[in-house]
Formats: sequence, structure tokens, C-alpha cells
Amino acid sequence: MIDMEIRDDYKFLRVDDAFKALHLNISLIGVIVELDFPTASDCSCTLRIIDPWHSGSGLPVKFIARTNRALPRVESIGDIIFLSNVKIVLVNRKITALCNETSSSFALFNGEHGEGFVPYQSSPKFRIREQDKSFLSNLREWMITYKFEDGSCCFTSLKDIKEGEYLNLNCQIVHVSKDDKDRCYIFVWDGTEMPPCSFVVKSERLPLCVEPEMLPTHVLRKFPTFGSVLRIIVENVAEKQAIQCLQPGQHVKLLNLFFQVNMGLWSATFSPSTKMQYTMSRETQSFSPQREKFSSRWNPITRCISSPSHSGITGVAHEDAPFVTLMDMLTYSNVTAKFRCVVRFIQVFPRDVRNFHDLNGKFKLLAILEDATARIHASLYADEGDKFFGCDPSDEEALIKKLNKLLGGDRINEAPRNPPWVQCCLFSYYRVKNDQWGSRRFRIFDTWINAK
Repeated sequence: MIDMEIRDDYKFLRVDDAFKALHLNISLIGVIVELDFPTASDCSCTLRIIDPWHSGSGLPVKFIARTNRALPRVESIGDIIFLSNVKIVLVNRKITALCNETSSSFALFNGEHGEGFVPYQSSPKFRIREQDKSFLSNLREWMITYKFEDGSCCFTSLKDIKEGEYLNLNCQIVHVSKDDKDRCYIFVWDGTEMPPCSFVVKSERLPLCVEPEMLPTHVLRKFPTFGSVLRIIVENVAEKQAIQCLQPGQHVKLLNLFFQVNMGLWSATFSPSTKMQYTMSRETQSFSPQREKFSSRWNPITRCISSPSHSGITGVAHEDAPFVTLMDMLTYSNVTAKFRCVVRFIQVFPRDVRNFHDLNGKFKLLAILEDATARIHASLYADEGDKFFGCDPSDEEALIKKLNKLLGGDRINEAPRNPPWVQCCLFSYYRVKNDQWGSRRFRIFDTWINAK
């Protein structure tokens, strides 16, 4: 065990004893189990620490500095922090350790077992002692079997999220990226499917994703191909600094995320009270998408998926083909292949059925399809388009009736509407031989809208 009593220039106090040391200056060592995001306006941030003798939710530690660069930049929840000459005060009636840049010092260490004794960030006046190394090693060893009991937070699965609410999420980081406007996106996943959205119909084309452009295929191949991936939008400068600790594959609990829907796409943003909380890797089942090779062009994915039951509005000529997700299609290893999916038609172009055929009488339509994993563009062309609607091209009333059934509204412009789940067959192809992946497209075939 760790002997907290040391005959030297300072001694570490246990976290439990810190709660009894109001107005005193003390030194602490602890594991970071919760992290607030820095406040850009006053250069402060708060984290929460525990040690082997503390059974509660941890001691808040507030940092105040002259610049944001002087605040702790925690690389991972579960890392270890040394605190010297911090003052125990009341903040909002809660016992808190106050670490002031002018009078206190800190050092951050990797919390993984077997790591070294050099801090990845420390105050200029911090110096590690030999006995500190023993404390650090023992804390790392204790963390191997430790399980944090937050005791207060109720976590919501992505399948149960609601628009306009602040919720807690226990999830895995899939990807972190930044767009050309310096806006950051955190992609998270918990293995469940987000609720499908109703649509308020607008004239502009719906986007395929929350981010400005769909991620390249080599990045998407690292995504799970089942369940929904939520985008968390990060725009605040201080928040961007805090998320530097997030890496793909990490498990994290995010508290007080604000959930919203725009253009039928779920996203979340940080709120002033958003925090990151420690979670053990074993608490969430890790994913590793299985991409097994299969010889048949009709069975590109060998595993079966749990597809939503479809409405029966459409029929297909290949009932024996297995269902795959749109993410399976987007990340499949071959450019060309055939697939069977359960999707929703959320938008079609042109919008006017009188323009479905060109001047030569050839059918041309572009649809936006979605399932729980992705959105794609898919075309209906020539004879396959006529087969899909199954009525005389001049019968506008019949075309409108079938289109409304597909889009989930009595009128094309009705809002909001909730498109039904339908099955369809798609194949992928390329338009430019020298740029097969860059020119890859999807087309609907051997699918039709049933008469009833």
C-alpha cells in the first residue's frame, strides 16, 4: 500500500482527509476520474480525483491560471496528478482543492501500468522525489482492478436519446477530426441505433452527414458497420483544447451533452456543465469490424445484421440475399458489388414527377437513402426506374401516389413526414476507370413499389 506520511518538505494527504482540511494548504496525489472543460473567460478548469482510500465520487480540484496554456492538459481520464501546496476551500458550498498558478504546483503522469516517471506536463517548480515514484507505481497497479462508482449519473443509450435534452452518454471514441473552418467533430458509438427522425421538407438537398464532407473511405473503414455513430460538434476554443485527450478506441463517459436534430441528422454539443468521466475499457464492449472475404458477388458481408423490419411497400427480385448496412456498402473492399439493404427514402430529385424522364424518354432519378449507419446517394436509371414505379410514365397521379407512399407523406411537400423502412437492392459501380474509388456510385436495381 501507499504510505502517505513522508518526512520531507511536504507530505501527501489522503483524499478523505482533504475533506477535513478546510482553509489549509496541503499536497495530494490522485487519479483523475472526471474532467470539466476549461473556461476561456477566466482561465480556469476543474477536475475530480480519487485514491485507494476514497469510496466517494472524488475531490474537486479547481485550477486558476493567468493563461490557458498554464492549465493542466490531461491526456487521458485515468491519468495521475501530483498536487503541491493547494488550498482546501469552499466553492459553491463544496469542499474543493484550489490550485493557483502563483502558489501551487502540479504534475501529470500517464496512468498506465508500467509507464515511466517523467511527467508529460508539470509546473516549472515541480520536482519528483524517489518516494514519489513508489506512490506513482502503486497507484498505477491499483488502477488495474479499480472500478469507478459514480453513484449519481444515469446514462442514456444512443437508441433512447431525445431532441432538445441534456443527457449522459457512455460511449467509445471512434474518430476525432477538424474541418477547414477549425470546427472539431468527435465521433462516438455505443453499439445501438439512434432513433430515425421525421423530416420537415425543404427545397434544398439534404446533407449526407453532419460534417461538411463525408470522411474518406480509409477513415470510414475504421468505423463500426452496425449501430449509429453520433457526431459531437466542438467550436469553443477551450473545449478544443480539452478534447486533445480523446483518442480513437478510448471509452469515456460524457455528462450533460445537448442533443439536437438538424436536417434529419442527430448531433450533440457541449454545454457549460459538460464533463468527461473515467470509465474502464471493459465496461463497454470494444468493437472490431469484421471484414471477411466471400467469393459470391451477392454476399459481400458474411455476417447477418439486425435490420429493421421493413414495411413491405417494396419488393425485390433477390429475397435470398442477406441484408447489409449502408456502412457495410461504403466500406466494402471491392469497388463493384451487389447489396440488399433496408433503408428509408428521405428525398428524391427531381421533385416533380413530370421531370422523371429526360427529353429522350429515359428515366433518371437521384434518391437520398439512409439507415442507422449512414446516408448515401443512389440513382434510378432507365428501365430500372420504370420497373421501380411500375406504372405508365404519363400517369402522373399514379406516380405521385407511389412516390408519396415511399416518402411517407400524403403530399410531396407535406411536413413533417416519417419515411417508411423499405427493402431495396443496390449495386456499386465506378464512372472513371483511372479513379475507381473516387468515382464510385450506387444504383438501385431489381426493386419495385408494390401495388397495394
